[in-house]
Amino acid sequence: MKYADLHRRAFTLIELLIVVAIIAILAAIAVPNFLEAQVRAKVSRVQSDLRTIATGLEAYAVDCNRYPPYGRLAPDGVTLEYPATLNVKEDKMSFIGPAITTPVAYINRMFDDPFMNEVEPSVIRQYEYLNLVQHVGNFPQPFPQPWMAQLLPAWGSWRMVGSGPDGDRGLDIKDNIVYDPTNGTTSNGDVVRCARLPDSRMNTMAP
Repeated sequence: MKYADLHRRAFTLIELLIVVAIIAILAAIAVPNFLEAQVRAKVSRVQSDLRTIATGLEAYAVDCNRYPPYGRLAPDGVTLEYPATLNVKEDKMSFIGPAITTPVAYINRMFDDPFMNEVEPSVIRQYEYLNLVQHVGNFPQPFPQPWMAQLLPAWGSWRMVGSGPDGDRGLDIKDNIVYDPTNGTTSNGDVVRCARLPDSRMNTMAP
């Protein structure tokens, strides 16, 4: 009698397969939603960080009558120049540098881009920043390319860039490709903030 009771309580192979199939279906639904939520959270953090830095930039400009200079990480990935005096297309990074934190802390720390967490050297983990007045001034005169004269009217005195989910920060914005959350976790485009536009959007004046 006891054996018969145990036999009736056991799952059949078909029942086990059905349970496994249901778990697989639920996982297939849940995992993409989880990844989407992670990306949305990271994008929100990038936007919040850029907003905080922008406030610091404007406070710096009030005190110093100019925006902080930017530095550059050379193509070799090692050499730093601060402030930058050259525009090199193959540079690894343009960064905000210590002027905004020392001796006056206009921001309390350097912010790392959450989409670039494991990248070295550490300066690459920061958000890309260009003082566009300085940047345009570093071009040879007269401008060899007409679009160079359009940078300041299009973006204003500065521009910051965070990586979107594709992880190629700084490349997309050169083609005016801005991250669009409606395109999902693999959407192309950078998260951008500039002096002229208060949020991340395609710039209709960009060359």
